[in-house]
Amino acid sequence: MAQKERITKVWIEEGCIVCDACETAAPTVFEVTDDTCIIRPEALNPDFTKPLTAEIVEAAEECPTDVIKYDVVLEDAPEGADAPTPPAAKSTASADAAGEAPAKAAPAKSPEAPAPKPAEPVTAAATAAKAPGKSDEAADGLDPGIQALLRAATQRGGNVGILKKAATVPESVQSIKRKPARDLPPDAKQARVIQEAKKRSKDPDKDRRALLNTAALTVGWSAFGVSVGVSCGPAFARFMMPNVLEEPDPRVRVGKIGKYVEMEPGDVNEDYKPQGIWMIREESRIAALSIICTHLGCIPNWLKNDRKFKCPCHGSGYRPDGINFEGPTPRPLERFKIFVEDGIVIVDKSNKYQYELGQWDMLGSYLEV
Repeated sequence: MAQKERITKVWIEEGCIVCDACETAAPTVFEVTDDTCIIRPEALNPDFTKPLTAEIVEAAEECPTDVIKYDVVLEDAPEGADAPTPPAAKSTASADAAGEAPAKAAPAKSPEAPAPKPAEPVTAAATAAKAPGKSDEAADGLDPGIQALLRAATQRGGNVGILKKAATVPESVQSIKRKPARDLPPDAKQARVIQEAKKRSKDPDKDRRALLNTAALTVGWSAFGVSVGVSCGPAFARFMMPNVLEEPDPRVRVGKIGKYVEMEPGDVNEDYKPQGIWMIREESRIAALSIICTHLGCIPNWLKNDRKFKCPCHGSGYRPDGINFEGPTPRPLERFKIFVEDGIVIVDKSNKYQYELGQWDMLGSYLEV
């Protein structure tokens, strides 16, 4: 009797970037939350995970950070239990490709006919290779992590899931659709604005109604303001007027230059990340990077062991010097103006330098050490 590999335990290690690829492949096993991915309670039972071995293996293959781990055991399985149902009849082209002559009619089997060949045991590797959704590019050796991110971006949420109203859209995507625009992340907020613009373009009367409503509200609030101004007089106006209107100082003092000289080339200092600055050390220079992802404005994380910045929103990756090398981001991170004043390094966030414009070699975008 053939033996098959069955998964009895599955877990997730540290390093999840919340890409939704695992929940897309095995939604009954994995659940993606706002900041991580967890195993559903029912999937902690071996009897529940064994029939889902193929889906769990596919989810592990598609995970871009390789944090999905599992234990397997060998169990006896009836021959042909997992074999696909053969088609009713083969076409002439298929028969010729297999080296068989096409038959005009299916003759009855004689008693002396040889016994059918036993089905070969299906291994975990074969199951992963035959798992649905694998593209030809992944079979040709393309990075499976990139393929997983592409499939997650096109299969879950977005216009594809919204327009088709698929019954398999995860609860996390449905919850985003129910949230107001002010609580959405930048990319979802942009999609909501585009969707509303399309609706208005289909209903021109809606703009006229909105204009009339706005005009009515303006008149009402103007009348209210006049009545309040008349009743309260100058005291209320003085209370509502600010004394001073100041802009925050864009310059940030990031300490003495000595501590950055002692850094090794390729190191990153995150002490001033709350102020929106990463201090980096190159071979003979010091620079100040902006922490804002140039894709849609998320904040990447510095992965010290991987020596890269990784954006948790859409998987964009940057090298320690800020150059982009993976994900949808169109350009490198921006750098701030940096200079020394009285022995203290100062970063001026009001002046930025962009790599694609050739500004990283301009004086002020770095400090020589």
